[in-house]
Amino acid sequence: MARSPASAPPVGHRLRARRRALGQTQAALAQRAGISPAYLNLIEHNKRAIGGALLRRLAEALEMPPGDLSGEAESRLLADLREIAADPLFAGEPLEAAEMTAALTHAPGLARALLTLYRAYRRGQDQIGALVERLGHDPALAESFHRLLTRVTSVRSFAEILQDYGDLDAERRQRFTASLVDESHTLSDLVGETFALLDASAGRHPEPAPGEEVEDFLLERGNHLPELEAAAEALRPAIDRSGGLLLADVMRHLESRHGVTVQRVAPEALATVPADGAAVPRPAAVQWDPERRRLALSQALPPASSRFLAAGLIAELELKAEIEHLLDDAALSTPESRRQGARALIGYAAGALMLPYAPFLATARQVRFDIELLQQHFAVSWEQVCHRLTTLRRPGDEGIPFHLLRTDIAGNISKRFSTSGLSLPRFGGVCPRWCVHSAFLTPDHVTTQLARLPDGATHLFVARAVSKAGGGFRAPRRLYSVLIGCDVAFARQTVYADGLALDTPAAATPVGLTCRQCPRPDCAQRAHPAALPFADSAP
Repeated sequence: MARSPASAPPVGHRLRARRRALGQTQAALAQRAGISPAYLNLIEHNKRAIGGALLRRLAEALEMPPGDLSGEAESRLLADLREIAADPLFAGEPLEAAEMTAALTHAPGLARALLTLYRAYRRGQDQIGALVERLGHDPALAESFHRLLTRVTSVRSFAEILQDYGDLDAERRQRFTASLVDESHTLSDLVGETFALLDASAGRHPEPAPGEEVEDFLLERGNHLPELEAAAEALRPAIDRSGGLLLADVMRHLESRHGVTVQRVAPEALATVPADGAAVPRPAAVQWDPERRRLALSQALPPASSRFLAAGLIAELELKAEIEHLLDDAALSTPESRRQGARALIGYAAGALMLPYAPFLATARQVRFDIELLQQHFAVSWEQVCHRLTTLRRPGDEGIPFHLLRTDIAGNISKRFSTSGLSLPRFGGVCPRWCVHSAFLTPDHVTTQLARLPDGATHLFVARAVSKAGGGFRAPRRLYSVLIGCDVAFARQTVYADGLALDTPAAATPVGLTCRQCPRPDCAQRAHPAALPFADSAP
């Protein structure tokens, strides 16, 4: 079995370093954590593994987040560094796995700076690609650049005449000089017009990607937000009169508490023009008019989506203080990041309202995490159930640590969460052998897969392709594949493990993360060569 090419420093090293930085003795820390000094000594020398309640007690005694002590944050950063190292950009100077681990251990700030620079580089590359694409298809830009080239040629011609013909009389020299000045002014104006067409985007430094900032914040919190869980739990009894928080309950609460009228309208009545002024309107599923206190929902929306959006408005109106506090804590760097962060937190709160923590987890355990049965029991969608399952990380009452991935039929990843320890790719698509892709072949049918990664870790994957209504015969439907998975150690707690040879390594499909990161030499679906040297062969 191949070992992982890069791993975070052991827990014991971090624990000992933090204890010494705080000036605590082993005896004092052991007493605070409720263990013997001898046992703590074994932990510090990495002879005992820790987790769960003991990890939380030690982290609390050391005044640090449990994720920092366990190394989850470092593991995510190492996974990101490994993905960066697989980029062809570093083909001439390959980054070794040992160097990445050493950089994270001895210069974590430098490692994070490298990640920041790479993200800026990727955004710059995407921007350049978009500009090149636009140049090839935008007549106005093509004409502008043609005029620029014409003026540059003219300026060069006048300059060469002045340089090559030193015997010109004063009158002719003055005439050529005046023409050169005129052409230069025209050229300057054309440059300004061209940059105006490009919205000056080429002259700005790329800003941090809002989605990445929000994703990092949720990852740091383990995709579990106790503040919103508690607030939703306290709010739900005032809304739920039916015992199931139906759409009628949500609508009644919005009207009685906030004077909001909820209406179902034809999809075309919600068509809006994008902010960039494009002439073609885009369909909208929901429209909130705070002045008229009116929430309009498209008739094309299924009931689960309508209920989710209405519950989201309740969260936006009544949990504003909690959401603003979390956004301030996230320290998002741009207004767009904060806007996307608010939308993510509103969605989290809506999920907590519709699927209350304790009853949902109890039912999930009862039905062995059968997603379709959970859909029917709580009247929600497949994706809503999957998303909620990734948030069940309450200390002392945790669900299975799941990871989630959503992709479209072109392989573009639009959503990712991981509490399972599996580091999902951030800068590209995933391995084509993952069942998240093959699920498109059988829409609305559940696909299961035992997947074995190059480091030997085996995961249970469960995927389903789902479609979202567009609003009518001519409106295109959106098609996604949603995958949820967990480490094979938790697989037997789910109905999806039945009939699978969990204890037979050969029964698992050999997969990678991305082609450039994968060391498997015999993969028939490899699209790119491996970018890094691998000391061990893949299992």
